[in-house]
Amino acid sequence: MKLSSFRYIVPQAFKSMLHNGLMTVAAILTITISLFLCTAFWLLIINIDANARQVEEDVRVLAYLKEDIPDGQEEGQAEAQPEAQGEGQPAALPEAQSAVQPEAQPEIEPEAQTEGQTEGQAEEEQEKQLEEKYAVIRDEIMAIPGVASCEFISKEEGIKDLGSRFGGVDLKETLGGANPLPDLFSIMAETTDDVAVIAEKVSEIEAVDVVRYGEGTVEKLFALTDAMRRVGVAVMILLALAAVVLIAMTIRLAVVARKKEIMVMKWVGATNAFIRLPFLLEGVFLGLLGGLLALVLVLIAYVNAGDYLASTISFVLVLDIGQIWLKTAGFTLAAGLILGIFGSLFPLANRFMDV
Repeated sequence: MKLSSFRYIVPQAFKSMLHNGLMTVAAILTITISLFLCTAFWLLIINIDANARQVEEDVRVLAYLKEDIPDGQEEGQAEAQPEAQGEGQPAALPEAQSAVQPEAQPEIEPEAQTEGQTEGQAEEEQEKQLEEKYAVIRDEIMAIPGVASCEFISKEEGIKDLGSRFGGVDLKETLGGANPLPDLFSIMAETTDDVAVIAEKVSEIEAVDVVRYGEGTVEKLFALTDAMRRVGVAVMILLALAAVVLIAMTIRLAVVARKKEIMVMKWVGATNAFIRLPFLLEGVFLGLLGGLLALVLVLIAYVNAGDYLASTISFVLVLDIGQIWLKTAGFTLAAGLILGIFGSLFPLANRFMDV
C-alpha cells in the first residue's frame, strides 16, 4: 500500500470518530472503565503475590521464654554467694576499722555499706546468671538441625519494635510502665521445609513457654491470591466483552453512516482492505485512548492508595510505583489495543460490508 493511501486513511479514521461523537465518547468511557478495573485487579494480585513471597521468605520461629527459667545449679550458686558475703564481710569490717575509728561507728557504717554492696552485687549476679542461661538456651537451639540463625530479643526491645510498627507509639508509657511481653528467641530456618520440625524441637526445651511460626499463613495468602486471580480473570473477561461489543457497535454505525461513500469506492475499484482500514484504525484509536485514560486514573489511584496504606497499615507491603509503572503501562495500553482491534474486526466481516 502506497504512502498516499495512508494520507487518506488516517484522516478518515479521525473523521469517522468525530462524526459519531456520542458513540465515540461512550466507547472510550467503556474501555476506560473496563481497563481501569482490569488493571486494578492485576495490581491487587501482584501485590498479594509480593506479600505472600515476603511472608514465605521471612518465616521465623518465635520461641517465647518462661518468666522463671529453671536452673538449679545457678540458683544454688546465687544463694550461696550472698550468704558468704553476709557472713564474712560484716564480721571482718569492725575489727579492721576499730583501730582507727570510734567503737560506735563500725556498728553503723559497715552494715549500711555492706547492704548496698550486697544489693548491687545481687543484681549484677542475677543479670549474669540470666545471660548464662540465655547462652545455654541459644546453644541448644543452634544445635537443632536446619537452624540458620538465632537472635535473642529482650522484652524491652520487643515493646520498642512493636511501638515502631504502630507509628512510633511508646507502648510502655501507654500501658503505665508495664511490659507484658516476654523475652524470646527469633529463629531463622535454612529452608521453609525445616520450620515445622524446628518449632517442634524448640518447644521441647524446658525454658521455652510457647512457640509460634505462623503456621498456615503463607498457604492462606496463596489461596487468597488464587481466588482473587480467578475472580479478576472472570471480571476482566466480562468487561472486555462489554468493551468489544460497544466498539463494534460504534464501528458498525460508522460503516452505515458512510454507506454511500463505500458503494462509490467499490464502483471505482477500491479493495475491501482499503475500505476496512480506516474503520480498523478507528477501533485502534478508541482502544488506545481508553487505555491511556485508564492508565492515568489507575496510577493516580494506586499512588494515593499506597500512601494511605503506608500511613495506616505499615506492615503491608505495597510495591513502589517506580518498579511497576512500566509493566502497568504496557499491560493497560496493550489491552486497549487488543480490545480496539477485536472490536473493529467483527463489524468489518464480509457480510457486514455488503452495504
